[in-house]
Amino acid sequence: MSQKCVYGVGMRGAGQVARQHAAAILSNPKLRLVAVSSRSHESAQQFAHECAAASKGMPITIYDRYEDLLDDVNVDIVSECMPNYLHAHEGAQALQAGKHLILEKPAGISKEELSVLREAATHSQSKTVVSFVLRWHPLVMNLRNLLKKKSIGDVYYAEFDYWHGIKPSFSSYNWIRKREFAGGVMITGGCHVADLARYLHGEAEEVFAYATKKREDFDYPTTIIAAIKFKDGSVGKISASLDGINIPYQLNIDLLGTEGAFRDNKIYSKVLFPYAENFAVIPCETPNSGSVEHHPFKQEIDNLVDCIDQGIPVLSDVLDACKSMEIALAITESAAIRKPVKVFQEHT
Repeated sequence: MSQKCVYGVGMRGAGQVARQHAAAILSNPKLRLVAVSSRSHESAQQFAHECAAASKGMPITIYDRYEDLLDDVNVDIVSECMPNYLHAHEGAQALQAGKHLILEKPAGISKEELSVLREAATHSQSKTVVSFVLRWHPLVMNLRNLLKKKSIGDVYYAEFDYWHGIKPSFSSYNWIRKREFAGGVMITGGCHVADLARYLHGEAEEVFAYATKKREDFDYPTTIIAAIKFKDGSVGKISASLDGINIPYQLNIDLLGTEGAFRDNKIYSKVLFPYAENFAVIPCETPNSGSVEHHPFKQEIDNLVDCIDQGIPVLSDVLDACKSMEIALAITESAAIRKPVKVFQEHT
């Protein structure tokens, strides 16, 4: 475990998500933003200018080449916030350079990318965290705690939906519409609920998916639904849609158990409330916002710092995140071939 007083962070990317990462970094007394590298010098310069007032007196170096940022001895941690197709390879480069890593989701958009990233993480001593941010959300933390206490008994059905109508005003609209950059609806957004399926219920064994498309500005199917068989014999459903630009963002969680059920922030439990006649509301916020300003990046990044300093486990590291991405990739493949697909999970 490292015991440095302050860690220097190099930001890779200068978009909306990078700005939220920077806000979380600058709020942590153990972190300093020391460098930034983006796809253009101008965007990196603007980003550094915006962060200067909160950078605690430390200059922010601008690098046109990512490799130069990795060579900077003042950079201890890399925050990777580039478009999806760069996450795995640039994340692997950071680990090979001996840096700790904050990696935006998805961890990769293909099996080959996951293999590269997993290989780098397996042979690295660095600590990692991947932005499956729902794991730090209050509702998800409450549900996980209640599940551990068997408050709804044994879960036999698990359902998760990610519905986010991407509008042209969305910050990543120009590239998220392209399969080569984004990967697909389940990979770019639905991976959040694929991860929740694992985190709240368990490992998946097989999926069978169908997809459709209701918009012409994307070059891949924009709505997908998959039946899932979990390794414990239970079943479930995962869906993701980018089509609904005229409906609110929605993230649905349904878990049915032998002693009750969860419906988002509502619980019916014969264990906790044996005489209840209907669902009770869990008094906490729900994750029904697609705005990155509402994502718990601070909790995620603080978790990584505590891991580096104190050995506290990270809720979602690279090797674990790769398993969630395997579900998203299997669903994408199944929808394309119209056949069941086994969820392959490579153990290291």
